[in-house]
Amino acid sequence: MKVCDILKKQGCVEEEHIEKALKIQAGSGKPIGEILLEIGAVEDADLKGALDLQSDLESERFSDKAVFLENIEPFSGLDGAGRGEICETMEWKQFAAGETIQKEGTSGECFYILKNGLARIFMEKDGEEKVIGFLGEGDFCGATALLSDGIHPSTVVAIEQTLCLAQDKNAFAAMTQMHPRLAAYFNELIIRQSKKIFTRLLAAGTGTIAQVEPFLYTRRVKDLISPVQFFFSPGDSMEEAARKLIGGGIRTAVVVDGNGGLLGTLGLKELVEASLIRHESPGQTIGAAIKRDCSIIEGDKYFFDALHEMMKRGRETLIVMSAGRIEGVLTSLDLLKFRGREVLSLIRNIEDAKTFDELNLLRQDVENVLRVLIVDGAVASHACKIVSELNDRMVKKVIRLSEGAMGESPVPFAWLGLGSEGRKEQTLLTDQDNAILFETPAGGNDGSATQEYFKALSEMIVNGLNLCGFPLCKGNIMATNPRYFGDLASWKGKTRGWIQVSAEKGEDLVDIYTFLDFRAVHGSEPLVETLRSHVIGEFRSNTAALRMLAQPIVDIPVPLGFFKNFLVEKNGKYKNTVNIKTHGLLPLTTCVKLLAFHAEIAEVNTLERIRKLAEKGVIPADRSEFIEQAFETFLAIKIHNNLNNLDQGRDFSNSINPANLHTRQKQLLKDSFLAVSEIQKITKDVLKTVSIA
Repeated sequence: MKVCDILKKQGCVEEEHIEKALKIQAGSGKPIGEILLEIGAVEDADLKGALDLQSDLESERFSDKAVFLENIEPFSGLDGAGRGEICETMEWKQFAAGETIQKEGTSGECFYILKNGLARIFMEKDGEEKVIGFLGEGDFCGATALLSDGIHPSTVVAIEQTLCLAQDKNAFAAMTQMHPRLAAYFNELIIRQSKKIFTRLLAAGTGTIAQVEPFLYTRRVKDLISPVQFFFSPGDSMEEAARKLIGGGIRTAVVVDGNGGLLGTLGLKELVEASLIRHESPGQTIGAAIKRDCSIIEGDKYFFDALHEMMKRGRETLIVMSAGRIEGVLTSLDLLKFRGREVLSLIRNIEDAKTFDELNLLRQDVENVLRVLIVDGAVASHACKIVSELNDRMVKKVIRLSEGAMGESPVPFAWLGLGSEGRKEQTLLTDQDNAILFETPAGGNDGSATQEYFKALSEMIVNGLNLCGFPLCKGNIMATNPRYFGDLASWKGKTRGWIQVSAEKGEDLVDIYTFLDFRAVHGSEPLVETLRSHVIGEFRSNTAALRMLAQPIVDIPVPLGFFKNFLVEKNGKYKNTVNIKTHGLLPLTTCVKLLAFHAEIAEVNTLERIRKLAEKGVIPADRSEFIEQAFETFLAIKIHNNLNNLDQGRDFSNSINPANLHTRQKQLLKDSFLAVSEIQKITKDVLKTVSIA
């Protein structure tokens, strides 16, 4: 690069001065830098810096590009000849501080690998920059546009002088076609980068609660625990333990054995019980006071994982572990310092509620919790899990209030959540999808009395849920419907009939689609697992049923044209929109659930099913993350659309106008529909091998 070009890029000289210097140079033959200095167009220090940079650039220009690529993944996996061929298509390119390397919304022309320097990657939303991260030596940019719709989803600007290897789009296309390993690597890289963008862009502020913790989703559990941690051994005295806890201002500490192994926890509560209730002396060892029933969470998990774990387990503390090493205790107070306050206090209020009216008021707070979670940066699946957990608490409270009015149940029973409730994927104003399962009365017992009790209990629970803000199901998929009511024996017969009918006639599919997401919200887990084993066994005996159930789902068209443009409704109420439930969430979750039963997987949540299917090789491991991301995208857009509908007083709708989405959101949505097409194909391929009995 010429000295005058470097000076111009750095803003050290005006264009007119360069032109004047070039005219003088034509007659004198002097170096351009010397002339610029003589006419006062440039400072001596700036000229020296430009000359030094020119020297460095010349050195870099003739350095061995192959040596550089040899240490950069994925090029390091190629042989020397392969790297050499790629190097022939690349050139060194320098960017000055503040210079744009790529611009959001513009066409992608080059692929870049940073050799040295530093760059900032960000997106613009509502006139503000949302910083995604930073790029340094060995990092890439430009690949996303070249491998997708050709448009850059973000802007990259050099923070300091940055040298890159640049490759034009035609050479990049030829390289990835010639080396499928590179194409696979860059595709996976794009998925990982999309997750970063996803949490910031789709989780943009829709709520109004102040003082939120920015991008809280990125907070790791190990970063949330108090820096003051005590570790006790079982031989320590209760007096010594109390002094340390009180002096350190903490309530709970970890107890370890001589090898550092976890024994349990000890808190002020346990010490008070030992002293005041069991009258143990201060000099006694803490061994008998140790709380050995504790829950463990990995330090690399996120804030919302910890919050969900505490809610699910009913814990106030979690033991944090990293690579087998105990980091310390995470308490509910630690979460209260951040954004757990609303959720944890709401749980306590639900537990303390005495009437359906009180629960109805609390139900309205669930909407606010969802807003806070999204604003705080929770990905959609985390938000849904926590909202579902809150809804579960309310359902359990309604059941306990109903049982209190009805008296103790004559036999064990389970209240089942179905559909999205069963999958723990509820969002806002989800109507009821439930069933009741109770133990078959033993011989000699009055079965009719048992039936009458549970009919009355089901009526009270369903009506109570309706009073608490859970609308009655329009399709009557509720425990008050005889089709969703019965003892274990009748449920076995019922599900056997549904599965056989779907295999033989392809009728009554709604029952089995909805029911296959069943889980116990309240009551006897063994009853539910017995029924699940029965259903899995029935599918094993009626293998054609899964194919019949899959057929209408794999035939649902993906709303993308030949050039990956959105195919929208042409007229009517939903003109220019795409229904993301009908064409996205429904086929994705249903294909996954059918594959899960084919593989005899017990998990009910969609993401958990996908991961288990990948572990078993039913879904290729390199595609499972792509399908997971699609599910997250559909769910996030659905939540934001629901919140917007609520804010504007409109009825809830799953129809999205793609024209209202940002460039990156459009690309994520297109990729998600492509993932639906992929899971449909996988379902066809897997289930076509099932023989018809």
